[in-house]
Amino acid sequence: MSERSERTNQQSGSRSGEGRVVSARLAVAWALVGVPLAYGVYQTLVKASSLFGG
Repeated sequence: MSERSERTNQQSGSRSGEGRVVSARLAVAWALVGVPLAYGVYQTLVKASSLFGG
C-alpha cells in the first residue's frame, strides 16, 4: 500500500510542476497578445476622441 501511495504522490507532484509551466506559458502568451491589443484599443480611442471631440 505504501508503494502505491508513493507512486501516486510522485505522479501528482510532477503534474503540478507541469501545470505551473503551462500556466506560465499561458500568461506569457496572453501578455504577448494582450499588450499590443490594449495599446491598439487605446490608440483607437485617442484618435476617435480627437476626431469627434474636437
